[in-house]
Amino acid sequence: MGLVKKDNQEYFLTEKPTKIYYTDSIRKFPSTIALNKLYYFMPYIKGKGVRDIYLIKLLRLGSKTEVHPETKKDLKAPRFVLELEYLESLPDYQMITLRFQRAFTDTFLGRVMQ
Repeated sequence: MGLVKKDNQEYFLTEKPTKIYYTDSIRKFPSTIALNKLYYFMPYIKGKGVRDIYLIKLLRLGSKTEVHPETKKDLKAPRFVLELEYLESLPDYQMITLRFQRAFTDTFLGRVMQ
């Protein structure tokens, strides 16, 4: 699960089958998350929680300019970019607690589905 910042919330609230999610600088990404074990992603919308489930088709290095080309040069630091495919939605948003720097949580999908 990853926090969706305000400048990207509308993008995740629209119904499109594929999305791109970029993390903050790779230096801030939790080192305890095993990248080769990430299969699903749930965007966390502040004030709402999580609802949508995406398959992570590809995880690569990239930059914020792929989604926001107007980004300033100092924000073009390398980031992890997740190419996502929509799978399904939970019936309602669920509030969860993001752990890593209050931006990410690494958990099992079954725990969220219960």
